[in-house]
Amino acid sequence: MPKLQLALDGELSAALDILAEARPHIDIAEVGTPLIYREGMRAVRQIRAAYPTLTLLADLKIMDAGDLEADIAFSAGTDIITVLGLANDATIAGAAQAARTHGKRMMADMMQVADPLVRGRQLLALGCDALCLHRAHDLQASQAAPYALLAALRSNLPDARLAIAGGVTLDALPQLLPSLPHSIIVGGAITQSSQPATMARKFAERIRNYGHSRAD
Repeated sequence: MPKLQLALDGELSAALDILAEARPHIDIAEVGTPLIYREGMRAVRQIRAAYPTLTLLADLKIMDAGDLEADIAFSAGTDIITVLGLANDATIAGAAQAARTHGKRMMADMMQVADPLVRGRQLLALGCDALCLHRAHDLQASQAAPYALLAALRSNLPDARLAIAGGVTLDALPQLLPSLPHSIIVGGAITQSSQPATMARKFAERIRNYGHSRAD
């Protein structure tokens, strides 16, 4: 069953408030890139201290110094880091080595990758644990969501852990779930809702109900 990942990009205090409400319904908490720019690893440490068993992802989007930057985040308490699929192979390999050293994981963000299938195979071979199709924030108003590409990757990489991010809404779930993504990453649809707990519950229920309907 796909996991629900909550992307926290706002101020740390607001992120902690939203996470407290949404926690019963989510599987992974993402310390988003804007939040990391504001607070650095303090955000990771505070969320880790408050939620010792919650899976944390630090959205570093590493582009260079892969081993060093990944090590900083893993040492702060995150379970998963992100690298950019556009990064050079040496950077990817370095971050992968840091993940292995810490017994943690690494996800490749495929944003702006020209050929996701070809590069995706390379990234998996280099040690990436998951591939994330990500419609960039600045392009959400003008670029179609990559749902067809998600289906194509699932067809060609049947065993890969795939994730989807970028403007994901409740209405998008029927297009996403048949491709069986490992994780569905939701930000504003939950964090900007007047009732984040209710919205998180709705996402979780629809994901869970889809899994049950397939099992039946």
